[in-house]
Amino acid sequence: MWPGPPWLTSEDYKAWARISDTADDAAIDEAVTAASESLELRAPAAFTTDPDTGDPDPVPRAVKQAGLLLANRLMARRNSPDGVVGVSDMGTATILSYDADIAALVGPWTEMVVS
Repeated sequence: MWPGPPWLTSEDYKAWARISDTADDAAIDEAVTAASESLELRAPAAFTTDPDTGDPDPVPRAVKQAGLLLANRLMARRNSPDGVVGVSDMGTATILSYDADIAALVGPWTEMVVS
């Protein structure tokens, strides 16, 4: 895993999502940690260290943005364990299992798997 300081924090997410209260801090912490761990495994090439000093390089902004989006998706899923977020006379609204924006943001740092 990432040897440096946290590259995505709950404070980052709360600022991005414009959340000022502390009511959901525990859930936000869980979502941010899960998003961070997921992206570290999914896009390992984005998490590099300086070969001379061993210090961690800055995490690319696109990967950090993907982390914010993923944390936001996880927060939305709290109220929709089955993926349905709303039902109206127009039909149901669901959270898709695939997010093209996240995939595009981390794509340059993912490794192609060929089987």
